[in-house]
Amino acid sequence: MGYLYLLCVAIMFSFGGTCVRLIRPCFGPAYITFFRFAVGVFFLLLLKAVKRQPFQKGFLSAARLAAGWIFFGAIAKWVAYLTENYALSHGPSYGNIVTQPAQTVFLTLSSVLLFKEKLPPRKLFCIFLCMAGVLCISWNGRPLNVFFQENILLTGLFILSGFCAGCHVLSQKMIAHQMDIIDSNLSIFAVSAVLAALPLIPGTAAGELSNIRPDLGCAAGILIFGFITGIGFYLNARAILLVPFYMVPVIQSTMAIFAILWGVLFFHEKISVYIIGGTILFIVGLIGLQLKGHNKKRPEAPEKRVQNRQSMS
Repeated sequence: MGYLYLLCVAIMFSFGGTCVRLIRPCFGPAYITFFRFAVGVFFLLLLKAVKRQPFQKGFLSAARLAAGWIFFGAIAKWVAYLTENYALSHGPSYGNIVTQPAQTVFLTLSSVLLFKEKLPPRKLFCIFLCMAGVLCISWNGRPLNVFFQENILLTGLFILSGFCAGCHVLSQKMIAHQMDIIDSNLSIFAVSAVLAALPLIPGTAAGELSNIRPDLGCAAGILIFGFITGIGFYLNARAILLVPFYMVPVIQSTMAIFAILWGVLFFHEKISVYIIGGTILFIVGLIGLQLKGHNKKRPEAPEKRVQNRQSMS
């Protein structure tokens, strides 16, 4: 069941670029970011109502204890979505496929720097493959002057989004022992919604939305984006409890395939050999990062240890 959850999450997240393209004719990236958080909070509250799950006992006390990590995660997630939505608004709908490897590389490096885990040469090579894939997709065969003036900026925003998303994951890990899954996501997304709303107040008060008439596609994009944010992260958290952790990013990496597919089907975007090659490179690198190495020395079986003790006595 856990693998089914992860596949659903990968498919849901792959629609992110399509949702931005539907909303973008009516609203800018800042508004899209706010809608994603606010509607995501709505769906999480709706999920609690359907499950008839009250807030955890001592919720306010737990939230106060975890306030630092909640704000850290909220700011990181706000920046992640803001940069991702801006880049999606000015680039192809499948451009955010590089956020997943960027997030994975960030978490791998964090495990070395923060938790002092060893990084063998195999993982270093896999990180190189991920970065090579990112550069290949960003380049896309265009002249170098165009690449350095345009593509590298959008790719940099996607990579920054991936790093910030990794910071959000780190915050979730730090408060996992203090708060329920839904309650922690609600807390972070609620704070993120407030942060996303603050820059919009002057323009909204000045009436910049008075002439906007969202069509059906825009409204559907907002609702779907919020659903992806709220329910997607809930399913992802459930899946982590049911499958080996190293398999989570492996299954999620299929998001890249679905994202490119939606861009071709819905927006008739062209797929070049550079995008295909880059996608293959970073998926291979991503899988290599998550695969566990074989232990050269197997632990001695308990029965054999008992026999050895008896023979020595």
